[in-house]
Amino acid sequence: MLMKKFFTLCFGLIAALAVKAQSDFPLQFADKDGNIIADGTTLNVTTYETDDFGEVVMPSGLFVKNTSGEAVQGGGTYTIKTLENGAFQTCYPTNCVRQTKTGEFTTSDGEFATGVLKDMQTEWFPTAEGKCVVIYQLITFKQNPITKKWTKDASGPVVTINFTYGTSGLATTTAGKQVRQVEYYSLVGRQIQKPVNGVYIVRTTYNDGNVVTRKHLNY
Repeated sequence: MLMKKFFTLCFGLIAALAVKAQSDFPLQFADKDGNIIADGTTLNVTTYETDDFGEVVMPSGLFVKNTSGEAVQGGGTYTIKTLENGAFQTCYPTNCVRQTKTGEFTTSDGEFATGVLKDMQTEWFPTAEGKCVVIYQLITFKQNPITKKWTKDASGPVVTINFTYGTSGLATTTAGKQVRQVEYYSLVGRQIQKPVNGVYIVRTTYNDGNVVTRKHLNY
């Protein structure tokens, strides 16, 4: 009985340390207001909008916040468990990448200044009713002092995103809004006349004053 209690105590202590370690991780999932989203959270996304190219897009609403007191080199790994149609896109931390099949993937790395709140621009582009399920984990990178290359260092918080798209009964965030102006920019911030192949930024201004900026990948 004493041995059983000892193992139970040890297991509880290890679990508590794991929770603390995740909460102390320098990068945390957050909402648009900077509120931290707890490790292990499942997000159910059912709202969608139509972008300026007529595509249906379901934004996850996820941001990443550097809660540490110093700059961090970070990124993520994600597993697409279910993708019934369309494409899953993530623009985190720097480049926009679309996946059209299930599997495990690792993002590039990018620098996060202390206190920065970064929009992940992680979303599903459905082409029909269905589901997309993605498990996303934040990671940090460390630099080899000799080769100067960045490699994965530690793993942090995890969230599961459940996208469900149906053509009826779902709220749309831009439906009925009138577009005032659409502008296109390169990744370095230079305005361009029209979309080109590759990644660029679309800035849409609506008559109600709302401005939506997102990265877009054009094939």
